Amino acid sequence: MTAGGDRRPVSVQGGQGVQVGDNNWQTNVGVDASTLPPAQRVAGDAVVHNLPPASGAFVGRDLAVLAGLLPGGEGGVVVGQAAVHGLGGIGKTELVLHYAREYAGRYRLMWWVTADTAENVGLGLAALTRRLHPAVTLVDAQEWAVGWLQSNRDWLLVLDNVERVEDIRKLLGSVMGQGHVVVTTRLDLGRAWWTKLQLSPLRLGVLERAASVALLTELTGLPDAAAANRLAADLGDLPLALEQAGAYISQHAGLGCDEYRALLATRFGQVAANGGEGGAAQRTVASVWQVTMNTIRDRSALADRVMRVLGWLAPEALPDDVLLPLADDDAPALSDALTLLASYSMIGRSVGRVSVHRLVQAVTRAGTPPDGLDQAVQLLNAALPDDPMRNVATWPRWDELLPHIDSVLTHLPGTHENSVALNIGACAAGYRQFQGQVAEAVAAFERLLADRRRMLGDDHPQTLITRNNLAAAYREAGRLAEAVAAFEQLLIDSRRVLGDDHPETLTTRGNLAAACREAGRLAEAIAASEQLLIDSRRVLGDDHPHTLTTRNNLAVAYREAGRAAEAVAAFEQLLIDSRRVLGDDDLSTLTTRGNLAAAYREAGRVAKAVAAFEQLLIDSRRVLSDDHPNTLTTRSNLALAYREASRVAEAFAAFEQLLIDARRVFGDDHPNTLITRSNLALAYREAGRAAKAVAAFEQLLIDARRVFGDDHPETLAIRGNLAVAYGEAGREAEAVVAFEQLLIDARRVFRDDDPSTAALLNGLGAAAARAANGRA
Repeated sequence: MTAGGDRRPVSVQGGQGVQVGDNNWQTNVGVDASTLPPAQRVAGDAVVHNLPPASGAFVGRDLAVLAGLLPGGEGGVVVGQAAVHGLGGIGKTELVLHYAREYAGRYRLMWWVTADTAENVGLGLAALTRRLHPAVTLVDAQEWAVGWLQSNRDWLLVLDNVERVEDIRKLLGSVMGQGHVVVTTRLDLGRAWWTKLQLSPLRLGVLERAASVALLTELTGLPDAAAANRLAADLGDLPLALEQAGAYISQHAGLGCDEYRALLATRFGQVAANGGEGGAAQRTVASVWQVTMNTIRDRSALADRVMRVLGWLAPEALPDDVLLPLADDDAPALSDALTLLASYSMIGRSVGRVSVHRLVQAVTRAGTPPDGLDQAVQLLNAALPDDPMRNVATWPRWDELLPHIDSVLTHLPGTHENSVALNIGACAAGYRQFQGQVAEAVAAFERLLADRRRMLGDDHPQTLITRNNLAAAYREAGRLAEAVAAFEQLLIDSRRVLGDDHPETLTTRGNLAAACREAGRLAEAIAASEQLLIDSRRVLGDDHPHTLTTRNNLAVAYREAGRAAEAVAAFEQLLIDSRRVLGDDDLSTLTTRGNLAAAYREAGRVAKAVAAFEQLLIDSRRVLSDDHPNTLTTRSNLALAYREASRVAEAFAAFEQLLIDARRVFGDDHPNTLITRSNLALAYREAGRAAKAVAAFEQLLIDARRVFGDDHPETLAIRGNLAVAYGEAGREAEAVVAFEQLLIDARRVFRDDDPSTAALLNGLGAAAARAANGRA
């Protein structure tokens, strides 16, 4: 056989079938390397290549990782095959380009083949032949290129953007062991297939945030790293999106990162499809993923439906089973659809969970009808767990669903009429309030109330219930004046709409009394609770749960007013009735037992309190579980009782272990965790470890102000305890200043006749006296 060009004879022997592309069997000739024409007449050690241009802005990738997958063989000969895979736009091509240029010294030839179709694979091989040696026909050119790769070493073959493994599988087998092959693909074939193809996989993820910021500042020439950081977060650190944004910003005078973010928020479809002047229209985030979704849509209608729902949810992991109704509860069918989406890197998968890049979601939303949003709302509503207050086991699922609930509620138009969405919003707000996320709960209830009023009107029962929940959230947040005002107005409207004796009206009266009690208006709270108890017995009966709750709240008010004997008597009788009506293991019965034990403690009957708390803890663990909030509260109260019984070592051990568990169960910022820290600091103080107490209270005050706010009762209580600790640590001047400022704030928040204000006056007097004695 004689090849054109040099007219130099080339010796070929035998033949072996090799497929390059679909249904295109060719003869894989055995080529005698000694008779091959020269690769190319080049001067010196120059490398033959056809590499496309690489971007000058390349950050955040470690080329050595890819180099490590392509080791040199014996004698320094390079042998190996690797696949760089990941989401479209993740930077696979750019990584391989920069690898090739950085490690060019490894190779005599580097050849780049666009491998998205079988035909393009063939054309790429033919181009290699034409570069090295002319050939007469396309088949001859492909055949010659394969033979050359089989007969030479120290080469790099890049098969870029592979869409179908079948298009390259036989080629990989033909050239294996001779040089380096790098495949880039959106496909994630899984461990078994990577192993079968003998490709070492490298999954490429998004950039680290610092690299994203560096890329944006380099491309735009703008020094505002904070704005670049905000934009990088919006773009999910996706390289293609960052480059697209950088090009757009740099070509629009006066446009910065924040302005581009505003464009994304208001004109996403237009901006996502704009690659900037000189940019390739097919290399935008919108076009790259639309091509992939078209392929997926052709293969699976279910995968398309799943993607249209996922587009409206959050980027965070979602339990797979939430999507099961889309497949008519056919779990294998859903698994197949998710596997298909994951194989194209459109979603991420872990055990039982699915996640999506935020920009993939945005492109999906922009390119599909909004019916996926309604489906997402229905799916989340069906997936909500029951009874989060009692069922601790459901908390992890609630935590997983919350970001997705937030996402669908955010995407609903302001004029929506979706009552199911309001239901999931109310449930999520209630869970957040129960978990101590009071600021988020308040904001959620405020939005929900606006929607209820718009959809149902001011006087609808659901609107009134939402107003009650919002007022309760104000109370939990320490916004007591707002809570009292909200309950007072709600009571007026409930009486007008529902009547004086309606159960919801009675509930509102009870909540108003509780808010007054917490605001220091104890006389009003007691009077209101006493009258409410009379009316509850008349309307509902002695044994109605609402009546029992009213009796509990009245007894608490007695206790807080210092009427310990009345409180103990009220709780003892209430416990008898609760056991008869509700049973020993009912949550309300257990709560009454805890309140009775606390009343014993405050009445000075410490031994009886310790015994009651110890037995309650045993029963709470049995009925509710170790991690239920009521169980943890009982442990806290038992530790307090140990401290008051002078069982100091037991109290310290109990508080320290409780703090560990509270942080694990609730998190660092939950009110229960902060209260536990306060009790531990109090134990330090009362044990004479004043310096340790001061340090603990100072840090706790910083956190309480951040979590609760300056005027929350817990924050004020911590300030009072810190002032006392200053005095006991010999820092009298600081104690006086702390008490003086705290007294001003307490009078602003509470009333002068509140017991807390009186206690502060006593503390200020004692601190001033100690300071005066010190000066004398």
